[in-house]
Amino acid sequence: MLKKLLLFLVISASVARAYDPTSVPNNRVGVHILDPDEISQAAKLVNSSGGDWGYVTIPMRSNDRDRDKWLRFFQNTRKLHVIPIIRLATFPDGGTWVEPNAADLIDFANFLSDMPWPTTNRYVILFNEPNHSNEWGGFIDPRAYATFILDAKNIFKSRSADFFLLSAGLDMSAPNSATSMNVLRFYSQMTFWQPLWQTFVDGFAVHVYPDSRAGIISYRKEPVGHKPVFITEVGWVGQPDLYPSALKQIWTENNIVAVTPFLLQAGAGEYAKFSLIGSPAYSGLMALPKITGSPLLADIVISPDITPTYSPPLTRSANRRFDVRGGGIGGDISKWVEIINNWFNHTGQLTLGSVTINVEIADTESKRQRGLSNRTSLPENTGMLFIFPKPGRPNFWMKDMNFPLDFIWISGGQVVQLSTNIPATQPPVTLTPDQPIDQVLEVNAGFIDKYGIKVGNEVRRR
Repeated sequence: MLKKLLLFLVISASVARAYDPTSVPNNRVGVHILDPDEISQAAKLVNSSGGDWGYVTIPMRSNDRDRDKWLRFFQNTRKLHVIPIIRLATFPDGGTWVEPNAADLIDFANFLSDMPWPTTNRYVILFNEPNHSNEWGGFIDPRAYATFILDAKNIFKSRSADFFLLSAGLDMSAPNSATSMNVLRFYSQMTFWQPLWQTFVDGFAVHVYPDSRAGIISYRKEPVGHKPVFITEVGWVGQPDLYPSALKQIWTENNIVAVTPFLLQAGAGEYAKFSLIGSPAYSGLMALPKITGSPLLADIVISPDITPTYSPPLTRSANRRFDVRGGGIGGDISKWVEIINNWFNHTGQLTLGSVTINVEIADTESKRQRGLSNRTSLPENTGMLFIFPKPGRPNFWMKDMNFPLDFIWISGGQVVQLSTNIPATQPPVTLTPDQPIDQVLEVNAGFIDKYGIKVGNEVRRR
C-alpha cells in the first residue's frame, strides 16, 4: 500500500490487493471505445439485460493525459458501474507509433496512480501489438518487449500493488516479414531472453479477429496458462450478430475475464466497418442476458484539489530507442530504469546542523501521497523531504511501510520537533506534529541519534 497524507486521501484500514477477477461474480461483457466521452453509451450496452459492472477498453495516449478529462472518465466509470481497462499508447509519427520507453512507463504510472479507479484492480494493458514494427517505433524486438514488461512491473507495482498488468494483445494474423513477426515466434523469443516474463504480468490481453490463423479461438495458441485472459479486441466487418453465440458456446473458459468487441463507434475512417452502433451485433449484445458483476470496489476518495505532476511526453528526437542487443546506448532497458526514475524525481541536498545528506524532494500532492511507499529500504544517510505550500499540521501514517523511520519536523528553517524510531507495524502508526510545520524530513530510524539532531538545529537546503 501507499503511505499517504490523510488530509487528502481516505483509505479503509484493510485495503485489498490485486485479486483474481474470476473469483467473484463477473459480467464478462464489455466494449472497446476510443473516447472517454463514450462511457455513457458503453455503460448502456455492457450493463443491459440484467448486467452490472461490465468492462470497457480504452486507449490512453502519452500526449493526451489531460487530468480533468480523465478524472471525469474515472468518476463516471464508478457512477455508471463500468470497469475500465486502460491500454497504454504513445502517438503516431508518420505511419509509425513512437516506441515507448521507461520514461513513458513512469509518466503513466504516476498519472494513473492519481486517478480514482472504481475497483480495487487497476487494469492496464502494456501497449499494443509489438509484433508489428509500425506499432513499436519501426522495430520488432521480442527481447526488448520482454524486458519492457519487467520494467513495467517494477514501476507500476512500486506505485500500487493494485495495478493489474496485462501483456499487449498481439496480431495473431501477422506473418514473419520485415515489418512483422509471427506470434509463436515472438513469444518464443521473449521466453528465450526472459524465461520468466509471464510472471511479470497478472494476465493477458488477446486479439482474436476471425481472419487470424486460428480465428476467434486463437487465444488458445498463446502461452496464457491459467492466468486471466482479456479478449480486448474482436470484431467482424459489418459486425454480424455473432457475439451471443460466441460468448455462450466458444469463449467459455473460466479464465476469460472480459470480452470487449472492437468497436462501439468509429465514425468515418478505416474503423467504420467495425462499428457496433447501427449493426445487428449491437442489438444482439443489448439483448444478451448478462449477470450482475460484483467486483471488489476501491474505497479511495481523492480531493478534487489534488493536481498530479508528471513529466511531458518525450519528443521524437528525444525518444531514442534503447539498444537491447548490447553495445550502443547500453544494454537492457532495466539498466536505465533507476537512472530515469531518479532523473524524474526532484533531488537535492539538505544540511541539518553539521550533517549534509542527499534528499528526494516531495513538493507536489502526488509525490507527498506516494512518499516512501512500498520501498524495501532507504539508502544510508539519505532521506525524503516533504515540502508544503503553507504551514499546517498534516497527518502522516506508516501504512504499508517496510522499515522504521525517524521524522524531523521543520518550520521556518529550523527543527521544531523530533519523532524517533517510528515502526512499520500493523495497525499503522499515525503521526501529527504538535505545531504547524512547512517541511518534514523522513530518514532511516536511528539517524537522529546517530547525528545528534536537536530541536533548534538550523536546516538549509542546497
